[in-house]
Amino acid sequence: MGLECTLELATLYGAFRESIMQGENISMSELETSFREAALRCGSNALSKLLSEIPDETPICPKCDKPMENLDRRGKHIVTLLGDCEYSRCYYGCDCGEHSIPKDEILGVSGTSFTRSVRRVTAQIAASDSFRDTSANLSFLCGIKVSAKDSERIAEGVGSAIINAKRDEIMESLEGAMPPAPDTPIKIMYIEYDGTGVPIRKPELVDRKGKQPDGSAKTREMKTGCIFTQSGWDDEGKPVRDADSTTYFSQIGELEDFSDLLYSEAVKRGVDYAYLVVVLGDGSKWIWNLAKENFPNAVQIIDLFHAKEHICDLLKKHFSDEAIIQVTTNVMYKLLENGDIEGLVDTFGKLPSVTKEQCEKVRLESAYFINNKERMRYNVFIALGLFVGSGVIEAACKNVIGKRLKQSGMLWSVDGANSISALRCSVLSGEFDLNYVDNIIA
Repeated sequence: MGLECTLELATLYGAFRESIMQGENISMSELETSFREAALRCGSNALSKLLSEIPDETPICPKCDKPMENLDRRGKHIVTLLGDCEYSRCYYGCDCGEHSIPKDEILGVSGTSFTRSVRRVTAQIAASDSFRDTSANLSFLCGIKVSAKDSERIAEGVGSAIINAKRDEIMESLEGAMPPAPDTPIKIMYIEYDGTGVPIRKPELVDRKGKQPDGSAKTREMKTGCIFTQSGWDDEGKPVRDADSTTYFSQIGELEDFSDLLYSEAVKRGVDYAYLVVVLGDGSKWIWNLAKENFPNAVQIIDLFHAKEHICDLLKKHFSDEAIIQVTTNVMYKLLENGDIEGLVDTFGKLPSVTKEQCEKVRLESAYFINNKERMRYNVFIALGLFVGSGVIEAACKNVIGKRLKQSGMLWSVDGANSISALRCSVLSGEFDLNYVDNIIA
């Protein structure tokens, strides 16, 4: 086999050398492609021969507990990182009807045509690209053929394995299991979460209320969370997120299930060992209900920019003159940034509310700010060197979820969306485990 590979490469070398010596114009790209294809072909042939020569071990029947009989020798086609391979192996059977191909199990290709490494690469590419683009990139970059449908099966299978692993983690955390203390002390841990709509197939939207003119839904909300840490500040005293400290998680489902996932992820990240825990989010009640339930001792902060949006909406209901809006906005922003929520609400009452709509808006916004006043003491939070903006989760909803699951024309099943989001979160969090690719049938 080694001689055959050497001869093929030598023949290719000789042909190109002769062409070049005769003055033909040979591009570097042509040379690279030709030698790469030849090298992969040689490697594939050598691997096929080696796999066929691996001894077959007689298996024991799981039912009868007796050695199984070698019925015949069969070939198998698999896709490897070197390309297509063929190898032979023994096929065993038992009188009780059980069958086994032990070599397939040893090589990790039992029930699949793709090696473990191909499944890993496919899943990691599919975490970022559509299944069609995944197939094209595997062909262009790696020289291996995995169809768009097989890319989907592999990626969703790996995502399901990740979800199952997280279910085990959730059970352990709910039973009180705690990870060991981290080697590096956690000064400040931030926990952020929000929701974003993901386009779902019509059959799974029946009877669900939505934002369409007829009241129907086109999406399901995928609740998404992130956790990161802060150990220091920059030269201006502004907080700095620790490098590579952000992990992501997401789920379409019941709020209670997301609450369990949220708590489990925080436990895994060492929330019980953090000196200070901060929950950052917008004004949605479900966010603070989960914070109270799961992290009762955490500092709660409403995103400053979200609070400012409430002020802008209020002023647009009262004024049409941009100059007046700008002046009034600056006054109210100053009160907000100083944490003077009571003073801010007082200014609401001085607005020229004439219409019923304006009066109702003042009432609603006053209630909103008063009910959340302790989450808006921004002067205190900034003095402590804490983040007061939830930009990390806003970016996560757009880049982690939106960029992969909300591309033009995409429609998902709930299970498919959950699988791919779990895969993407795992890859982007640096938690992708090679064990996830085991037992994926494709």
